[in-house]
Amino acid sequence: MHLYDPFARYYDADFRHFHDDIPFYREWARRTGDPILELMCGTGRVLLPLASAGHHLTGVDISPAMLALARERLVAEDVIERVTLIEADVRSVSLPENHFSLAFVAVNSFMHLTTVEDQLATLAVVRRALTRRGTLIIDLFNPDPLVITREDGRMQLERSYELDGRYVQKFVMIESDPAEQISHVTFIYDETAADGSLTRRTMQFTMRWLYRFELEHLLARAGFTLRAVYGNYDLEPYTSASPRLIVVASPRR
Repeated sequence: MHLYDPFARYYDADFRHFHDDIPFYREWARRTGDPILELMCGTGRVLLPLASAGHHLTGVDISPAMLALARERLVAEDVIERVTLIEADVRSVSLPENHFSLAFVAVNSFMHLTTVEDQLATLAVVRRALTRRGTLIIDLFNPDPLVITREDGRMQLERSYELDGRYVQKFVMIESDPAEQISHVTFIYDETAADGSLTRRTMQFTMRWLYRFELEHLLARAGFTLRAVYGNYDLEPYTSASPRLIVVASPRR
């Protein structure tokens, strides 16, 4: 069982209604054509709308529970025949070479790769898998040093919602180390049943944030040519005030 397996249903509930980036990926998929690769695909939040639009995709994730939920949703929408799901580590997954027209890592997932070695290993996998004219997209949050310095481990209520007939409160604790560019994150899920009984589940993990030129240098070192840097899903130029740091790159042949 993987670390994220017990939290797959919470993850799905947390993010299933986030659609801000879907038009963005639909447009890139239209431009590049198939097949498409999503790394760290989770429960299929992006796979589903792209498959529903007629695209053929491969989704890779290390968590079998996440992939099980993705498969369930894809089957329910009758698009599972357009999607191949692979349970594997993105740093070492075996994929067909020179095959994919588009590859992407959505909403901060690349930050789970906390060492340069892990980042380079993943980018090497993607570079081999992309066609000569293929496109890679990495979507990260734009780190704000003022916000980061205030992340001192205090617990905050992030959201509340109903899940499977139970009331869930999600608390978040983040303690960040600016020198290491590492955030130690704790998610606490308090789940209250109809009889009033309370179950608490705690998930801890680390994430590493990246800055623009650090990311550009990483891509160049991995054999990619930078094509664009955007600050949001509307393709506006990246600035210090941008909510996102989105890079578009292609393999350097």
